[in-house]
Amino acid sequence: MLELTSTAENQLTQISQVNMDMFIGDTKTGNINCQFGVNELPPSTNPLKLEPQFLSNNLANHTISNRAISNQTISNHTGAHTNSSTSANTGANKADSNQVNTDVNATETKLGGHALSSLSTLVEHIMEAMIVVDEFGNIQMANRHAVSLLLDCDKTSANSLIGQRWQSYLCEPQKSHYQQMILESRLEPRPLNHLPNETTLNMSNGQTIDVEMSVTHFPMSEPLFGIIIRDLSKYRAEYQQLYKWASTDCLTNLSNRRVFDADLKHHWKTCIEQGDPISVLIIDIDHFKSFNDNYGHVMGDRCLQKIANAIKSALPNEDCTAARYGGEEFALVMPNCNTEEVQQTAQLIQQNINALTYMDIGLDISVTVSVSQGHASEINGQFRTANALLCAADTALYRAKAEGRNRINACC
Repeated sequence: MLELTSTAENQLTQISQVNMDMFIGDTKTGNINCQFGVNELPPSTNPLKLEPQFLSNNLANHTISNRAISNQTISNHTGAHTNSSTSANTGANKADSNQVNTDVNATETKLGGHALSSLSTLVEHIMEAMIVVDEFGNIQMANRHAVSLLLDCDKTSANSLIGQRWQSYLCEPQKSHYQQMILESRLEPRPLNHLPNETTLNMSNGQTIDVEMSVTHFPMSEPLFGIIIRDLSKYRAEYQQLYKWASTDCLTNLSNRRVFDADLKHHWKTCIEQGDPISVLIIDIDHFKSFNDNYGHVMGDRCLQKIANAIKSALPNEDCTAARYGGEEFALVMPNCNTEEVQQTAQLIQQNINALTYMDIGLDISVTVSVSQGHASEINGQFRTANALLCAADTALYRAKAEGRNRINACC
């Protein structure tokens, strides 16, 4: 048995302020043993005199609480002076040992003790919506951003989310996928983690929102999973606005030249592969320069807007693309439309434009505007490329203008 002097006792008390498992109290004998690895020796013959390097190398393995070391130190010191009290102290050590085990178990029940407290602080201060769930999907922690997002309320306490089932917010197929990942993480030693991906959540108010969600596994004594949720609604709205600006002619609200070229290429490829017809119609306003010279460019812009609306209203289906092709030129991509269908569309456009009046923009009732049109259709492989089809429609347009304007000409 190791007999402690007052100096040694003070040293041990100081060391007990850091939790180390290199000192383990034997509750049966009252001895204190120094525990090392198989090939590891203490740097000093005195187990109470520990070198700083040796101490730092073993701090990571600490598990015994300060209270356990302190109680065992007192018990051993008492046992060194009298044998009659050894039995009583041994019983006290057993009681304290049981209490230590109870405290450790209680810490494990709390899913990590101090680590759990640190995790809670992190969740509260992170500047994104975050919740922490257990392996069954029950919400254990939530910050104010998660409350604001999931409950659509800034004043509700985070406790309103605690205990709810995270799966209830998920939509299919993400809900089934999440359940499958949980099942796999139980059957295999593989923690549940996944990088940010987009999904849709069911909100408490019955609405749905698009979000980006990531899951991180926390290796606690009981598994916990941190889920960060980013609301994509604002970003989607901004993206849609930017896409609209990038793809729309700001004056006429028709598609711009970039979209026309992309849609022509896409529909050409699809129709050729499926053996479906595809047509292109090009429209040019007759004598538009004279209109601008006589009435000004402001009135010319208003004229372009009225003609664009007349063209848009004549489209046979939503698959067709109507675009402003140039200054006073417009063009249509018409997938699955043959020569007869594109001719009918051109005639309807001509009727709509000839029926326009410009008194609502301050011009005389006698003012009229006409258009010339040319179209071409790919049906039996006569055009090898989409650009060849476009050139054929453009040639037909100039032939219509050469023949007197205000007319429709088909490619031969």
